[in-house]
Amino acid sequence: MLSFFITRAVFLFYNYSDFFEIRATSLMRAFFEALYLDTAMACYFMTLPCLILLLIQFVHRNWLFSIFNWLNYLFISLLSIITISELPIYDEWSHKLTYKALWFLHQPSEVFFTASYNQLFGGLFGIFLLALLFLLLYKKFRIQFEFRKSPLWLRLVFVLITPFLLFTGIRGGYYLIPIQVSDAYFSNNYILNDLSTNSTFHLMSNVAQNLEAYEPYKFMSSADAKSIVAEMFKAEKDSTTQILTTKRPNIVLIVFEGWSADVVGELGGYKGLTPHFDKICKEGISFDSCYASGSLSDQGMGAVFSAFPAQPRTSIVTQPSKYKSLPTITSQLKNAGYSTSFLFGGELNYGNIRSYMYYNGFDKITEGRDFDNAVKRGRLGVADGPALQRNLLEISNLSPPFFAAQFTQSTHGPFDFPKEQKHFTWGDKENEYINSVYYADSCLNVFMEAAKKQAWYKNTLFVFISDHSHNTPKNYGYHQMQYRRIPFVLFGDVLKKEFTGLHYNQICSQLDFSATVLAQLQLNASAFTWSKNQFNPYIKHNAFYAFDEGLGYIEPTGNFVWHVSENRFEYERYYSPLNKNLLHQRGKAYLQRITEQFWEF
Repeated sequence: MLSFFITRAVFLFYNYSDFFEIRATSLMRAFFEALYLDTAMACYFMTLPCLILLLIQFVHRNWLFSIFNWLNYLFISLLSIITISELPIYDEWSHKLTYKALWFLHQPSEVFFTASYNQLFGGLFGIFLLALLFLLLYKKFRIQFEFRKSPLWLRLVFVLITPFLLFTGIRGGYYLIPIQVSDAYFSNNYILNDLSTNSTFHLMSNVAQNLEAYEPYKFMSSADAKSIVAEMFKAEKDSTTQILTTKRPNIVLIVFEGWSADVVGELGGYKGLTPHFDKICKEGISFDSCYASGSLSDQGMGAVFSAFPAQPRTSIVTQPSKYKSLPTITSQLKNAGYSTSFLFGGELNYGNIRSYMYYNGFDKITEGRDFDNAVKRGRLGVADGPALQRNLLEISNLSPPFFAAQFTQSTHGPFDFPKEQKHFTWGDKENEYINSVYYADSCLNVFMEAAKKQAWYKNTLFVFISDHSHNTPKNYGYHQMQYRRIPFVLFGDVLKKEFTGLHYNQICSQLDFSATVLAQLQLNASAFTWSKNQFNPYIKHNAFYAFDEGLGYIEPTGNFVWHVSENRFEYERYYSPLNKNLLHQRGKAYLQRITEQFWEF
């Protein structure tokens, strides 16, 4: 832990110019916020040495003590190398050490020739000094255990308790969600978050995610893939049908947790589950054929706020070094003069969403830990009712025009809603889910009725969209396009009267939220290359979604699901053999391009 403190100080002093204008209290908080991740990483480092200590309890051999010491020497060396190597990389790339940096080591000559002599020899000298300092500290504070003099019962207690304590530390306690990199994030200033993030934990997490993400999705040349995707997104004209009465409305975005289109009667789903949202659909603009890009919340956040498609096996939101290359609708709106806020009733450490939201640059971020202790909580946090009410208060503190986003959570298992509000007895295994949706809909109604009494309501565009879908009593196959269909609705007095009640039937994706809304505000959306303005009548309509081992692709001329690892197609529908080959080619090119971009970042 002392070594982690020192490495953090080295990072701070090396980048002193970036911290020059930051208050001392913020720097002190960064060191405090670091303790949680540091403890977890310390437990990782202690695991192997402690296993040897457990063995030494009963087998007293000098060579075991030697292995114990040499393991610690190895960890000291690794910590020194990671700390010093990260400094020039952070200078160049503005992010911490990652798998990408390690990947370059397969060509050591390139690393040697691209680094300056100061970097090479200064780095080696820095590693030597840091390792020497850590070694001296280790020898000074190391405790010599005289195990043979300890009572047997004490040794047995040590054997039983130590693994439990180490596992607890590694997991970060016994919360529902294990410790994540984003647990160290606390500020809108990214360099403070990087200061508080344990470099070794960050690298270990990043390497694990990238190894899991690896898949050779190479079906054609990169040039061909780029050309095919460019054609898929090419519009004959850059045109927009203006549906709003104003260019600068307030925007309230509600991202539903796991709402399927099947639970919304107005979208062709079950009647009576969402009576209040059905009314919103009738008075707003409903996108009846909108599809989620991925299967998880972190994938949905990246798709909604940055318009980056989900990838098989991983999510770009879990990797700060990569998502820093993405645009965000939040930053675009802030540049246009919007004040911004984000609220979630649970804990944002799931899927690294906390760090991604701080990267979005929201002026105010509120999550479960920020609610008063008197507010009743479920297993996942504050239910949608009080969370939506809190959002009303947060919105009232924003200066118009504003962008206020909220992510709901009561419709996520184990379904944190007051069980006395259960209304339906049908649905079999999805009974809890459909009741949670009914509860969430009632909370939404209370929120909207209260919003109508606010001065800002008349000039506000409400956007409702889901992060991903969920199984329903219809029991579609997990990979089917019907399973992936989600709500996407625009609502508010700022809609022109001739568009209210419109059911937009063209195929679209949650990725299209950014380009569609920014076009209505006449703001530049060119950075959102995977997003299409759905009110441009000249765009091509298609949707892509990813799952662990493959992809789904949808066009008006057909659709298919492809399990890449098995080279197996299912749920296919084509109008002709020509359509089949063309759709296969487009789906493959799409997956290849997002994978190439993912690795380029």
